[in-house]
Amino acid sequence: MKLLLQIFLIFLLIGCQSKENKNYESKISGKWIFAEEYFITRYDNEGFEEPPPPPRERLGYNFFSKDSCETNFSFFKINDTTKLNFRGHYSDVENLGRKTIYKIENDSLKIFNRSFNRWDSFYIMNLDSNNLVLNRQNVVIQKFARVIKK
Repeated sequence: MKLLLQIFLIFLLIGCQSKENKNYESKISGKWIFAEEYFITRYDNEGFEEPPPPPRERLGYNFFSKDSCETNFSFFKINDTTKLNFRGHYSDVENLGRKTIYKIENDSLKIFNRSFNRWDSFYIMNLDSNNLVLNRQNVVIQKFARVIKK
């Protein structure tokens, strides 16, 4: 009897966990625009405060059903032969567009960065019908607001 109870509890926990992921997936669908950004104070090995990363003005996402999304910025492929020109811009850069894929694993949102061919991971601090709060590597907390169609 004790074994049956343990098996039942395991299936109950697994069932609740998959519903949580599906709940995130249904809540995240739609267009999100950048609202606020907070930098978490960090210190180097000598005890000095590290400067925050530079501000980013191009944040925002549009999550579609399943695993596709669109960013408010474009991904670029910088070729091996790409050089910095005299104005400080790269030449011979290929625009890869704004579409990419995403996945949600437990409480993490992972967005595939096509420029660097890697997954960028964010901890989901809050996700409700109007607000999305992401923590990026304990350095930056970003808040997004849902765009509501009228």
